[in-house]
Amino acid sequence: MKRRYHKCHFCGGAVAERKVTVDYRWGKDLITVITEVPTGVCDACGEQYFKADVVKAMEKTARSKQKPLTVLQVPVRPLKVA
Repeated sequence: MKRRYHKCHFCGGAVAERKVTVDYRWGKDLITVITEVPTGVCDACGEQYFKADVVKAMEKTARSKQKPLTVLQVPVRPLKVA
């Protein structure tokens, strides 16, 4: 189903639907990489827009108990500014 999007809120550019990969974060402890997410992407500045039904589906996917396709190891480091 092709979704319709308004012009970009930030630059006024045209927004077209594309499939993207999202690093979905919920709270401090949940990070899930979700692929093939239908997203409105501004052709000019790259801003992304998610429809409400897509956000709900991402939340459901992130909290799913189904076995994931793969598991990644991600290093976590604090930023030290001089």
